[in-house]
Formats: sequence, structure tokens, C-alpha cells
Amino acid sequence: MEIQSLTLKNFRQFEDAHIEFARGDDGVTVIHGQNGSGKTTLLRAFPWILYGEVAFENGVEHLPNEGVMADASPNERVRVTGELTFNHEGTIYRAKRWTEFRKPEEDAVHGVVEDEGIELEADDGSGPREINNPETRLKQILPKRLRELFFFDGEDIDELAEMGNEDKIQEAIQNIMGLTILERSISHLEDVEKEFENEMEEYGSDELRELIDKKRNLQAKIEEHDQEIDTQEQNKEQLKGEIADIRANLEEFEESRELEQERTRLENEREKIEQRIDDINDEIRETISESAYLEFAMPAIRETAEELDDLRANGEIPSELTNEFVDRLLNQGECICKRPLEEGTEPYEAVESWKSSVTVEGIDQAAVRLIAHLEQISEGRSDLFNELNDLISTRSDLEDEVESLNESIDEIGSNLGELGEDRDHEEPAALERRRQEKEEELEEVKERIIRLEQRIEDKETEIEELEGRIDEAEEEQGQALTARRRKQAAAEVRKELEASFQELQSTVREWSDNLVKDTFGKIASKELEAEITDDFKLKIRQRVGDEMIEVNKSTGERQIASLAFIGSLVSIARQRYESDDDSPFFTGGIYPVVMDSPFGALDKSHRRQVGRLMPELADQVIVFATDSQWEGPVAEEMSPHISRQYWLNFDSGSDGGYPATEIKREQIAVAEGE
Repeated sequence: MEIQSLTLKNFRQFEDAHIEFARGDDGVTVIHGQNGSGKTTLLRAFPWILYGEVAFENGVEHLPNEGVMADASPNERVRVTGELTFNHEGTIYRAKRWTEFRKPEEDAVHGVVEDEGIELEADDGSGPREINNPETRLKQILPKRLRELFFFDGEDIDELAEMGNEDKIQEAIQNIMGLTILERSISHLEDVEKEFENEMEEYGSDELRELIDKKRNLQAKIEEHDQEIDTQEQNKEQLKGEIADIRANLEEFEESRELEQERTRLENEREKIEQRIDDINDEIRETISESAYLEFAMPAIRETAEELDDLRANGEIPSELTNEFVDRLLNQGECICKRPLEEGTEPYEAVESWKSSVTVEGIDQAAVRLIAHLEQISEGRSDLFNELNDLISTRSDLEDEVESLNESIDEIGSNLGELGEDRDHEEPAALERRRQEKEEELEEVKERIIRLEQRIEDKETEIEELEGRIDEAEEEQGQALTARRRKQAAAEVRKELEASFQELQSTVREWSDNLVKDTFGKIASKELEAEITDDFKLKIRQRVGDEMIEVNKSTGERQIASLAFIGSLVSIARQRYESDDDSPFFTGGIYPVVMDSPFGALDKSHRRQVGRLMPELADQVIVFATDSQWEGPVAEEMSPHISRQYWLNFDSGSDGGYPATEIKREQIAVAEGE
């Protein structure tokens, strides 16, 4: 989707407005305007035209231009229109939405909705034609779920990188992939399974009804636990924020600053050591998984080696493999490995074939080689225990370091708790006590979450067992059997869709993570790195020595990371759209980015970085900005990429008129102080 133009008639303060947007190379359009001049109104015109959304706090009745409404006669109608022209996949579309308002009385400047509608024309080069289902077609071109990804208030974009917003990241990835379709399909299939289960309960045996009832009770409990986990997760994030604020306050006091900074340093060191302990635990588990068979197999291995050695020493294994030796084995019906040799079986035929074989080396040498190999296995067992002992010893040393750090951290807490005790207002000691209280609350919340997750896991295991018993339970009527088969079929399809959903989601997360790292790395400090974690958190890490640790992010860093994420989604969608690969779910698309005030809360350094990033976000970028935000580093970084600029000339109507904004192609002189 490439936006060509926007036209507004009687839309709030815009009586008659038209904007042509930059496209192609250097497809950046900038619209300048002071606060209150209509930048946000223009931004919100897009979703109104596309979806009929009126996202203004004072409601739809304030949509008509006040001046035009004031000039109208009572009961006269005023039509508000918005027209958006855009190119989508080589077809030019013109979407025109309108709403008619009736002026209710003489002094009214707001109207009553009388009628509304939307028209959509499409021209693929053969002439314009009307689309009969415009609402549906527009949602197909730019699904409503994608609106917040490409039309947004820049001052809120940093929220994506805040704590607890992994759901927004995950949802954005699902939306850009079109995976909400899969989600809805999965949800629908779950409903279908429940319907068939109801039929099974209605027509099934008493045993079947009882099993289904137990399963539903367990599912209800799981839902309760899930809701409680959501609540506790919110509590956890709130407590983390409160603790961070308290610790920031501790750094403001000169007498506690060094202690708090030292505690932070020790905690970072402890975190790195704990990560090494986790890595060692993983290595121990992997080593045991790969080589633990040596310990269990050693008795049999040792016994076999000893028996072979005895047989060879006693001459019972000859140096030449003679036909007589083979016949003796066949006659006694047992191989040297103790396997039965029965005529007509594969082992019997294999041994019999030795009679005509020509051996390069005798069985005596083979036995020696086998014994040597068994001895190597024994040595491998010793190496296994040596390796495990080394790992356990290293882990123990690290755990001692953690314990020592804990003591030092606790001591700092005690020292902080003794500062400022004789003060009348809250100072270090009181802050430290509050921090400790919040830390204790946080640990309790974490433990509650763990207990709830364990309960859910236990109940899911019970449900899995019940599912097996439900499948085996006998039905008293044929309808129950039919319902069971249908339920099982629905469950199989649902599981396939769930697997596809998880795989696609993970794939796009990895793509986005790589692009975010690359984009963020080009413009942010070299010591900082952004990533999208496996659990869909947008994190910023800082290099400390050889380690990358998560840091508290400034508004500027969060905004850069969030914009890098949005840019990654636009890039992925474009790559998928241009790819020759067939995908039934994720075909991608070309999308613009339309953003209001992306620079407002940033310092000059971060404004420069964001200004450098903006032209890279998408093939088409539309930015609304005040002069104060634009001047300096933003203008320096973005000006080379701009093809079109507009200025909003706003009249507040303070001289007895009504608010009105004109759109100009030339810069407007702004009164000093505005």
C-alpha cells in the first residue's frame, strides 16, 4: 500500500485540505505544525476513512467543521468527507468516506448524524470501477489489526520496549504475519471440539459423562490459575518498577550513592556467576544424557570382556575359523555371543555362511580387538566421572562466590538501613526498609507464580490421562461414537495448526530479532545492543567487560528500539511480499509508516539518532512534527531524504471566529514563543 493523497472537507478544523505524499525514492513527507494545529487530526483521518473509526475524545458529533456548522441554518445538513487515494499491487484505489450531520438548532456548532457511507473505486489501468463491498476490500488491503503498527503517535511508541509489554511485541508479530487468522481457526476448532464433546456426553455412557465432567472441571481450574498468574505477573512488574524507583532515589543521596552503586555492581557480578552456574548445569545434564549409559552398561561390558579374555587364553577361540568350529556352534544351537541358533533363522544362516568365507584375520585377533574396545569404553567411563567431577567442583566454587557476594550485598543493605535514622523525613534508611519489604513481596509473588504454574502442569497431565480414558470409554449409542470421531478429527487439525502457528511465529521473531540488532546497532551507542528474546521481550543490553547485561532503558533508547522493531516488521513484510515462496498464511505486503510527534520527549542526541532512523523504516514515511522538534539534528538527518513538506497554518478563532487550519506548501512564519 502506497499512499498518494489525502483530501478532507469540513473535517474538524480542516474545511478544505489536500496533501500529496512523497513516493518512490526518498519517499519521506514531513508535515510541520505547532501543538493544536491539527497534526493529530490528520493522523486520525486515515483510520476514519479506512475503517470508520472516530478516535477523538469528544466523539463523532465534533467531527464537522465548527465554522461551517455555525454558518448552516437549523436542520440544514453538513457533509464531512475524507478521501484517500493509494496504490496497492498496481491498482489505484480511491476511498471516500462521508458522514452527514444535521444542525439541530440555531446556535449549534456540533451536529447530529443523519447518514453515512463509503465509496471505493479501483483502477487497474482499464478505467475506474466501483467496488461493491468497500469495507471488506479495505480491510483486506490493510487489515485493521495492522493499523496501530503503521499509524501511531510517536510519543507512545517507546512503550513497546517497556517491561511487561511482551504481549504487544508478540501480537505485533502475529498481526504482521496474518497469524490472527490461524489463531481464530485454532480457537474455532477448540469450540468445535467442545460441541462434539457435548454430544459425546449427551449420548455416551455414564462412565464417559463422568470422565468428560472431570476434564471440564480441570479445565476450569486451569483457567482460574491462568487468570491468577496474569494478576501476579502484573504485581511482579509493578513491584520491580517500585524497587527500581527506590534504588534510583538511593543514588540521589550523597551518603548512600556509593553503597547503592556498589550493590548494583555486586548484583551484576552475581548475575553473571549465576548464569555460568546455569550453563554448567546444562553441560552436566547434556553430558549425563550423552554418556550415562556407560555407568549402567559397565557390569555387562566388564563381564563380556573377562569371558572373551578367558576363552582366548584357554584356546577355546581358535586362531583360524574352521568349518569344524562353525559346525560345532550350529550343532550345539548356540553362538559364542549366547544367541540361539535355530535352523531356518537369520542368525543360523549367518553363522553357517562362515564355512565358505575366507577370513583375513582370525577370530583370535577379532577377540583381541573387541576386548581392547571394551577397555576403551571402561576408560570412557572414567573420563565421564572425571569430567563430571570437574564440572561439579567448578559449580561448587562458583556457588561459594555467590554466597560471598550475597553476604556483601546483605551487608550493604544493613549499612544503608542505618543511614539517616535521626532524620524526620524519608531518607536512605527508610528507603532501604521499603526496598527490602518490596523485595520480600516480589519473592512471594514469584513463588506464587511457580506454584500456580506447577498446578497447571499437574492438571494438564491429568487432562491428558483423562483424554486417553475418554477415547477408550464405551458409548451406549452410535451418536456418541460419531461425535467422538469428529472431535478427534478436529483435535488433529487443531494440533497441526498450532504447530504451524508456533513455527511461523518463531521464524518471524528470529528474522525481526536479527533486523532489530542490525538497525539498532547502526545508530545507537556501540556499547548497547537490542534484541527480541525467545519470550518476545524487546530488551536493550549494555556491554560490561566481556558480558552483555540488561540495563534500564532511557526514553530515547526505548524509542529507538521500538522504531527498529516496527521497521523490522515492515522489512519482513516487504521481503515476504517480494519473495517467490508460497505461504498459505504469511504473504507479506508493502506498508507505509505514518507517525505523529516522534521526537517530542527526546534529547538532542536521541533526536539525531531517531532522525537518522526514520527514513529507513519503510519505503514511504509520513512524519508530523513541531518546529521545535524539527530544528537542529532532526532536520540535518532527515532533510536529504525529504521529497515533500507541508506547514499547517492554524487560526484558533480567538478573535470571534472558529478554529481553522490551512495546509501550505511554503513555510509559515511562526510568532515567537509559540
